[in-house]
Amino acid sequence: MQKSMQHGILIITALAGMIAAGSAWAGTATATMTNTVTIGNDCIISTTGFTTTYDPVVVNATANQDVTANVTTTCTPGAAPVITLGQGANANTGSTDSVPLRRLSSGGGSPTYLNYALFSDSGRTTTWGNTAGTAPASATASGTATPLTVYARVPSGQSGIATTFTDTVVATVTF
Repeated sequence: MQKSMQHGILIITALAGMIAAGSAWAGTATATMTNTVTIGNDCIISTTGFTTTYDPVVVNATANQDVTANVTTTCTPGAAPVITLGQGANANTGSTDSVPLRRLSSGGGSPTYLNYALFSDSGRTTTWGNTAGTAPASATASGTATPLTVYARVPSGQSGIATTFTDTVVATVTF
């Protein structure tokens, strides 16, 4: 048993020596870690169309029906948003992206139409089309929701059947 104990003491002594020798050789090294976050340009867009009534017999026989709609964008600061409005699903013959001839449709197999226009100004003189040149200059990129008013007009003097007329216009934000 004494030999066994001496053997155990030798092992413990050897281990202690190894630990002491290891700490004498210990050192440190450092490295610099660079962390990067890139924010890319991004935008989201939403719309609220207009809903109104049109009375071709009395009120709108001689008065335009003026209403508003909204386009809202949220863009990363630094982006340069350009908001365009398509010609609509019922564009009239001769309609172009820069001069859209929009129409509301009664739907069905033999639809009837009501002409209307979308503008970027309250005086309803600047057509809002589907080109950068017809887009309003007031779009901003602030990182918060930025609403823009779409000024709509259904011209007076149009006739139509008693029904609901609709059109679908695609709003696009390019940034």
